[in-house]
Amino acid sequence: MKTDRVVEVWVRLDNGEWACGSGYVVAARLVITAAHVIVAHPAGDRSFHTLASSQDIRLRAEHADTLFSGSVVWRGQGEDLDVALIEITDEAWPKDPVTPVRWGRTTCQKTRVDCVAIGFPQVLRLADLRREREQLSGSINPATGDKSGQYHVQVDDAPARHMDGDSPWAGMSGAALFSNGLLIGVVIIDLDGFDGHRLTAVRMTEAFADAGFLRHVGAYGGAADRPGTTYTPVLESAELAALFSVRRAPQRPHSPATLLTAQAAAVRWFRGRDGKVADLQKWLASGEPLKARLVVGPGGYGKTRLARQLECRARGTGWITGMVQAERTEKLPADPLERLDSCRLPLLLIVDYAETRPDVVQRLLEAVDPYEGPKVRLLLLARSPGKWWESLWGSTWQLQEAVALDDVDVLGPLPPDGDHRLRAFREAATDLSRALPNVRGLRTVEWGDLTEQLPVPDLSQKRFGSIMQIHLAALVALLQKGPTRVSAANGSTTTHEDLLITHEMPYWRASAKSHQVRLGDDSLANAVTVATLMGAANRDEALAVLARVRGLDGQSEGQLMDVDQWLTTLYPASGTGRWGALEPDRLGEHLVGHRLRDWPDLLAKPLAAATPAQLHRAFHVLARAGVDHATARTALRFQVVEQLRRTGPTALAVALETEVPEFLIEVLEEAVQGAADSPETLAELAEAFPATAPELEILAERVTRLEVAVCHCLLAAGLGDYLPRLARATRRHAEYLHALGRTDEALAVQSEAVGLFRELAGRSRGKGAQP
Repeated sequence: MKTDRVVEVWVRLDNGEWACGSGYVVAARLVITAAHVIVAHPAGDRSFHTLASSQDIRLRAEHADTLFSGSVVWRGQGEDLDVALIEITDEAWPKDPVTPVRWGRTTCQKTRVDCVAIGFPQVLRLADLRREREQLSGSINPATGDKSGQYHVQVDDAPARHMDGDSPWAGMSGAALFSNGLLIGVVIIDLDGFDGHRLTAVRMTEAFADAGFLRHVGAYGGAADRPGTTYTPVLESAELAALFSVRRAPQRPHSPATLLTAQAAAVRWFRGRDGKVADLQKWLASGEPLKARLVVGPGGYGKTRLARQLECRARGTGWITGMVQAERTEKLPADPLERLDSCRLPLLLIVDYAETRPDVVQRLLEAVDPYEGPKVRLLLLARSPGKWWESLWGSTWQLQEAVALDDVDVLGPLPPDGDHRLRAFREAATDLSRALPNVRGLRTVEWGDLTEQLPVPDLSQKRFGSIMQIHLAALVALLQKGPTRVSAANGSTTTHEDLLITHEMPYWRASAKSHQVRLGDDSLANAVTVATLMGAANRDEALAVLARVRGLDGQSEGQLMDVDQWLTTLYPASGTGRWGALEPDRLGEHLVGHRLRDWPDLLAKPLAAATPAQLHRAFHVLARAGVDHATARTALRFQVVEQLRRTGPTALAVALETEVPEFLIEVLEEAVQGAADSPETLAELAEAFPATAPELEILAERVTRLEVAVCHCLLAAGLGDYLPRLARATRRHAEYLHALGRTDEALAVQSEAVGLFRELAGRSRGKGAQP
């Protein structure tokens, strides 16, 4: 919770005296409190209570001396819904943007869920009649109070009641109860019989059942500086919140490119994928406790948007959903994992970029009970199935129970039908024209008037099989009709990606200036490129990399810290990393390739400081960027061929995970030939080969051929006994040659394998062992 949002709620009673309760700012000018706090004249029957008028309600924030006026816009009906909403009507109230609060509920059965609340108990009254704040901490047991729609808060270090029976907690009523950053209740009563050690709070599930409450919260929670916009509040799981990426309320888009991200969802849902969503909904509804699904497709085909659409529909039917944020197992929070199998509601866990974090998937599966736990659905998103999928499936029995190895959903390109794609282009242009005025610096243009004037590209081209490419084309067409049209620089700025990156530059400049970062355009672009490519887990990693970025290498540590802070806010990270990236992915990959064209050695020094996780991420991005950019392939070749001992195992791991392994295998073969006289280097690489070859026969043949070459070099160097491994790798290589129809080669290699096994047999015969 944010302590600066806690407010004193003062109400003038019918007898002229003022009473104080507690409240919390949940959205712009909207305060939540307890309904009984804003009653001017209590009656025996609550339905006849007299509510305080706008002249009789005042609010005080933090340490301010000023009292601000407010009026009640909603209050719960009935005895059990002791909650109210107050609009701050005072024009003097600060107009700073307010991010809507995140709402929550308990969803698991395990006990001791930590919670906090801040309020203004009467015993902390100051001499000037203001109240000192009390920061209460405690815990709740989810099942306690469930029937009455309340939480019973077991307070840590609670004060004892006064001898006269007055509660020490008088004035805490209306305080917002938080757990793991989610508002889960409103404090209302000091429960008799517990000597002040137990408070009760109305559960937010009770308020969310009231349409009026949702309507007001949605209206006041619209994005900052976007009058009239609304958002749909959702209840997240308090116990599992740390497991998922933060679900943010609508925010004003930072830049044009952010409009293309799945998070922004600026363009309406593409109906061409409705059949796939319906199929996934049937998968959710199936009776098995645990089911998994792998959805694959190239970048820009809408995998993440598909998952978010499924999330939206699943939440509407009572599911707990989220995008798992941990990039490595050590980043998975322990407490939510321990509570997963006690969840009372069905769970949809989504893992994007699953090919880069199979260990995270495996740990999630180990945390759930596939037979008697809650209904769990695990949706994996990846560019392609590959060795990572085979290895994960083969080593995880829970996954074998949940999905067949070959049960893979392939997200194909859009139909080539011209009308189909043209409709998608027109819809994107219309939606983006409505969203562009919300981007800083672009609000003065009547974008809607431009939609009929837009040039339509040749949508029959192969690249427009990607829905993202259609959206990109529509966005660039609009921007080029606007006041900030950019032109080709030296004939190079010709693609939609180039043009959009050029349109991003004003945002980079303005954002950098606000963070006291004074760098030229090239230096800013280089910093964004490295952040997109490598990421950083913490400040130490960030500074180590930034100190080696071209254009930043002369900066002081303080200046580098400013650049780091700028990058954390430029494109906020959605997972556990410190930096986000330029998105969509294909745009970020294009930026990497484009900058390497102008600065071929841009990445050499930063990658030299990379951690294993950063190197792994960078190789994935370079491999994908290398499909369209020779500069990315050149950078990747240098890293592998020139630094095989350090980068070889990572390159091999990425080759087995990525959907574009061919070039990586090629440069590994080149590097192995060049390292024939360095057996120590090859020995480290040998340990990275998988125990079984990839299922894809072409890739399997190349990987096993590479392993054979490495083992031959090691055997010739006399570095350890690699004969058994060479024999097995040679036999596997022959099998894959045969599977590819290369019969003559297969026979020759098989003969070599037979000879190796005979040599092993002769060696072991005297020891009485089997080869």
